[in-house]
Amino acid sequence: MRSEKRQDSRYKVLGRVHCKEFSPLSGSLVDVSLHGCKIFYNLPVTVRLEDEYEVSLQISDSEDDSITLICCPAWVNEDSGSTVMGMSVLRSLDSEKFAKYISRLDKNSGDEKKSQNQIVDSQCQFL
Repeated sequence: MRSEKRQDSRYKVLGRVHCKEFSPLSGSLVDVSLHGCKIFYNLPVTVRLEDEYEVSLQISDSEDDSITLICCPAWVNEDSGSTVMGMSVLRSLDSEKFAKYISRLDKNSGDEKKSQNQIVDSQCQFL
């Protein structure tokens, strides 16, 4: 599902994020794009913007069990004991798997858009 238009299209997804440097507990994957992702932790997490982190994504509608990426934080917001962060995806071993997943999301959103247009553009006919 396409959520907003930026340099890369962003897609809302359901998934878990595991990164031992952040927390032994998993975070939630909020959205993804070809070059980044947004992560939510329901607890305060210490994030150093200059570091790179290995994150493992377990996405509910992905064909892969998990996708491991090297990411660099682009921004971090802490509010009321929770943490939200935007991560830039760097070249990783699973970059190709991640790109294929994003490509599938893009294709599916195009098919969804066509279906929506057919419904909106259809006319009632009385027989």
